[in-house]
Order: sequence, then structure tokens, then C-alpha cells
Amino acid sequence: MSKLADMKGHARNLMTTLVKSVSLGTPLSKIAILLAEERISGVPVTDDEAHVLGIISEVDIMNALLKGLPLRTPVEDVMTSPVHMVDEFDLTDEVMELFRKHRIHHLPVVREKKLLGMITPGDVIRFLAEDIPETGRMA
Repeated sequence: MSKLADMKGHARNLMTTLVKSVSLGTPLSKIAILLAEERISGVPVTDDEAHVLGIISEVDIMNALLKGLPLRTPVEDVMTSPVHMVDEFDLTDEVMELFRKHRIHHLPVVREKKLLGMITPGDVIRFLAEDIPETGRMA
């Protein structure tokens, strides 16, 4: 059975596991540098036990700058919170539905409320593309 025919895998199959995160109090300047250096568009904000407290994205930083907030502004002043999250065993169909329904682009994957990984729409596409037969690929 192909992934395209039946998206009944789990969130853990889609997630990126080497996830960068930031803590409360991190200034926007450091987050902007992290996003640029890692070539990522957002990171979770976590506490010392890896519980997800929020998400900060490129869009959040741009909005803060447009409002005139200084780059020393701490993440908790502009992060998105509460955060939509999925358990590692939530079905991939549920993951895709959350992206669509809430128009989000970063979805933390947790086990017992602790960060395990992150899923973006790009992760879903990469997962699906692995199962597309070579004849279906563009030249």
C-alpha cells in the first residue's frame, strides 16, 4: 500500500527530529540569527524540561519589527501561544488537517508534552514524494 493511497502513518514518520528551540527571554535578534543560519522559518519556545510554550516564526519577527519593537524584545512578547501540537502517534491525516484548518506552518510533535520534533508542510511533501514512482516525477 502506498503512502499516497493511504496516509495512515503517524506524526513521528513526518517529523524532523533535530529541532532547534529557544527559551523564554531570548531576544528577537538572537532568534533572527538562528533562523538565518539554520535556514529555518520558525522555532518552538521551550522551558527547561522541553515543554513547548510557544512558537516564534519569521512572520512573528517581521510583524514585531513593523510595530516598531526593538530587536532586544524577548520572545515571550511576540511568540504565538498557545500552540497547536500533535502527539507522536497522531495520524498523518490529522496533521494535514491541522495545517489546513488553522493555516499554520509549524507543528511541534510531543511525547508526554515534551518536544520530540517538528513538522512543516514541506516535511509532509517530502514524505509523500518518497513514494511517488519514478515515472510520476517531472523531468
